[in-house]
Amino acid sequence: MISRSSKRSKVNLPVLESTQRHLASLKDLQNLAACFSLLGDPTRLKILLSLAHARELCVGDLADILDMETSAVSHQLRKLKDGGLITNRREGPTIYYQLESGAIREALVYARSLLLEVQEKRR
Repeated sequence: MISRSSKRSKVNLPVLESTQRHLASLKDLQNLAACFSLLGDPTRLKILLSLAHARELCVGDLADILDMETSAVSHQLRKLKDGGLITNRREGPTIYYQLESGAIREALVYARSLLLEVQEKRR
């Protein structure tokens, strides 16, 4: 039920109520916010973009690409893994990381194209 906070001459009450129900039905809103929080860190975003491009990298590869210490990269990888955005596999002593799903890769590609579009419109 919508309680009107301001007086407006035109209100599309069915749209407001439908939107309110839609928001209330998003049970994973906290998880979505946590995902965006993970994506909001430039280092983690670089890691994800690197994995999207290369498909699979070990911590040493990522440290070289990002010019960072392996311990710092490893710390970020743990956050991404805990957040469900990446997975890993072991091959002997080496652990290789990859994106959890193709949907994450698609979201990164879409986000980059969105950024390019916004930048183009600002010119």
